[in-house]
Amino acid sequence: MKSYKFKIKASKRVQIKIEQTLDLCRELYNSAIQERRDAWKINKISINYHDQRGQLPQIKILRSEFKDIYSQILQDVLRRVSATFDGFFARVKRGEKAGFPRFKGENLYSSFCYAQTGFQLDGDKLILSKIGSVRIRQSRKMFGKIKTCIIKREVSGWFAIFTVEDEPEKLPKTNKQIGVDAGIEYFLTLSDGTQIENFKYLEKAQKQLRRAQRKVARRVKGSNSRRKAVLKLRKIHQKVKNQRNDFSHKVSTLLVKNFDLIAIEKLNILGMSRGFLSKQIHDAAWNSFFQKLIYKAEYAGRQLIKVNPNGTSQVCICGTPVKKDLSVRIHLCDHCGLSEHRDIVSAKVILKRAVGQTVEVLTWAA
Repeated sequence: MKSYKFKIKASKRVQIKIEQTLDLCRELYNSAIQERRDAWKINKISINYHDQRGQLPQIKILRSEFKDIYSQILQDVLRRVSATFDGFFARVKRGEKAGFPRFKGENLYSSFCYAQTGFQLDGDKLILSKIGSVRIRQSRKMFGKIKTCIIKREVSGWFAIFTVEDEPEKLPKTNKQIGVDAGIEYFLTLSDGTQIENFKYLEKAQKQLRRAQRKVARRVKGSNSRRKAVLKLRKIHQKVKNQRNDFSHKVSTLLVKNFDLIAIEKLNILGMSRGFLSKQIHDAAWNSFFQKLIYKAEYAGRQLIKVNPNGTSQVCICGTPVKKDLSVRIHLCDHCGLSEHRDIVSAKVILKRAVGQTVEVLTWAA
């Protein structure tokens, strides 16, 4: 399964219908959560998806505006509620910290889904059932059978996201292997000596963000000027997100195209992000990058191996321990005489461990 995301442009009339559909979906979502809460709190009854889906015909009689929404969109809203409660109970069962499902405000509910049917592509037009036709900017060609269509609101406008079922595209063999070390000084260091710059998009945007946040703080709550200031702040955050996303897509694609075997560390990114380098780790967005790398490697038929990260920066390729703190950037081994940047040596150690271990392929736990 692959996803394709394209920007859409709608007339004023159609855009109003899209916004009305989204608002009613959010209302149904919040009502479904409230019903589940009340059923358990008052009567100790547990309500599931099928119970709530069976009420949709009655809801349409009582609230005629829901008749103007395609039935599968409403059903998908209730599936979201069900998935939210399933996730909550699963976390409770595992003994994890589990926040109870919450209501969604206007800015926290941003999409609705045509789960199987109700949409059709006709050239540069996307026809949406009970909404109308919108123009779509297809920046690339889609291959395979389209399964779902999600209409999503972002700061920069409205987008259509298609989930497509297609056959994996196996890339030709390169007969090359690479070890990958993730870092802060460099985003990635490869075992062949290549070092990929860490662009630190959030850090570079800090000056703009501080100014935008001060403007929001000075505006009166509920005023038009505050809404505009909040929109400007959100646009800066969206730009940072887009830059990271674009960068990680390009780097992951580069690795998958050029190497048959890719070795990475099995990092506990969630744990690391709670330490003193938390801001830098969040800015690097390693988890998002590795998720992209994993699904692209699987799709292309590449082998991706995770290795134990313990001591990869404290040992030489020859196996001799070389202890050093973070301030020491050059690795110097007294045993074999190797002198090289510490991250390059770490990447080589990662590749050496991967080649000599029993492989655990294509799974990732942050």
